[in-house]
This record gives sequence, structure tokens and C-alpha cells, in this order.
Amino acid sequence: MLIEAAKLAPRWNAELALVYEREKQKGNCNQATLAVARKLVAYLMAVDRRESAFKPRVAEVAAQPA
Repeated sequence: MLIEAAKLAPRWNAELALVYEREKQKGNCNQATLAVARKLVAYLMAVDRRESAFKPRVAEVAAQPA
């Protein structure tokens, strides 16, 4: 399940997309997916340590012209 989540996560999270692209440029898509999986585990461990709900960082959205 973690690997499947790691395959989809870069599509929805810019930070994880950067992790994926950085590792992919080193040559191996599987290694890039594992790097994203490790980052996801780090997120899970941080939430567990804090014993609080996960609160994703929200990027500021520029005001859209009318």
C-alpha cells in the first residue's frame, strides 16, 4: 500500500514531486518511488510523535482577477 501511495503522491504534492524528480534524475524510477515512500513514512512518524492530526501546508493562492 505504501508503494502505491508513493506512486500517486507526487501528482498531488509539489514537495513530493520534487523528491521524485530529484531521485529520478539519478537514473531509476523505482528508487525515486522508494524515496517518496520514505518521505511519506517520515510524515507518518512526525504525526505519530506529535500525537496530533496531520495539517498539510497550504500554498498561498494569488487573488484571481475578476
